[in-house]
Amino acid sequence: MHSKYLIIGGTGAIGFAVTKALQEAGESATLLVRNRTAAAEQLGDLSGLTLVEGDVNDTALLKDMAVGADFIFHGGNVPYDKWAKAMPVMTRNVIDAAEHAGATVIFPGNNYNYGETDQPISEITPFNPNTRLGQVRVELEKMLQRATDQGRIRTLVVRMAEIWGPNVTNKQFAPIFENALKGRKLPWIISASTPQQLLYSKDAGRAIVLLTRRDDLDPYAVFNLAGTRVPSMESWLKQVGEIAGKPAGVSVLPKRMLSVLGTFVPILREVRSMAYKYETSVLLNDDRFTGLYPDFHQTPMPEAMAETLKWFADNGENSNRNRNRNRAKRRKTRVDAVVRFAVDNVAIGVFPVAIGLAATQIPALEGFAMYMAVAAGIYWTPGLHGLTDKLRGRAKAV
Repeated sequence: MHSKYLIIGGTGAIGFAVTKALQEAGESATLLVRNRTAAAEQLGDLSGLTLVEGDVNDTALLKDMAVGADFIFHGGNVPYDKWAKAMPVMTRNVIDAAEHAGATVIFPGNNYNYGETDQPISEITPFNPNTRLGQVRVELEKMLQRATDQGRIRTLVVRMAEIWGPNVTNKQFAPIFENALKGRKLPWIISASTPQQLLYSKDAGRAIVLLTRRDDLDPYAVFNLAGTRVPSMESWLKQVGEIAGKPAGVSVLPKRMLSVLGTFVPILREVRSMAYKYETSVLLNDDRFTGLYPDFHQTPMPEAMAETLKWFADNGENSNRNRNRNRAKRRKTRVDAVVRFAVDNVAIGVFPVAIGLAATQIPALEGFAMYMAVAAGIYWTPGLHGLTDKLRGRAKAV
């Protein structure tokens, strides 16, 4: 009898890997996705999968989807600068849905909870975050721990090293493989000379599926997945270039430049706060997992790199599929700009006339007519933009 899985974030880096691992294991799964068409294109093979379009914050939909599920994979995510506000709400919704269904929450963890440390991190190492992002991660895990202690849910936390691989399209790893395919320098930030742990996404997906098949886990179970310890990011990056057949060297963005950029880009400000992760080695100890699965073999690094390069060649920014999609986006952007320009100019013409007529009826306002017109334009124009968007959407639907 197959377990039933509800996957939230199935098109994200780890959720995608878990979904593919479930398919390979012959399991079925239901995925909550923001855009069904885009998700279907991204996932490719849909055997055993049911895609439902919706949002993790639609609590009624989430509870309805959770009914009958044994596991809910909580891979919902938002940009770093939105974590503090959005992630606790998402997690609360997932907990409520899991309680409603009697399901176990699978939570993909990371090492942010521990801050800078020179000691290997085990499953019982005390949390010691030194960044806002780390504090958010601790808050999320404490929410899950409390709900488990109260008997509302069961939880499986799988704490992972840095994830890379197919469909890992974040700004840390995607540019590496995109550039490798073009023969350009491979980018990293702050320091490329420090040893790091890297976990291939397919291996992470397989490991998580293995853990869900155990019937002897504690109600609140934690496992580390350490991946491979590379002697330096520079050596790893150079190997990527060699596998791509276009070695072009490494380019490192200095911390000072990252600090400058962080002044203007909130996400980079959050990355800058975690500079210690690039300057030192934050290492996970996964003896607990390897003790249970001594025959679990990680994908050989050259093979994993080749698979990832192929995925980016087929699906990345420079693939034929995405070039066509980007051209369509550019056309849509140009049309939107023309419509907005027209709306703005209509507003510029209409509001002064309307305010002027009103002022003639109220003499006390006559001297302020222009200021009122400008204020009205500022206030109402975004609403007009929304109206034109809706009208254009209806026109397309017809």
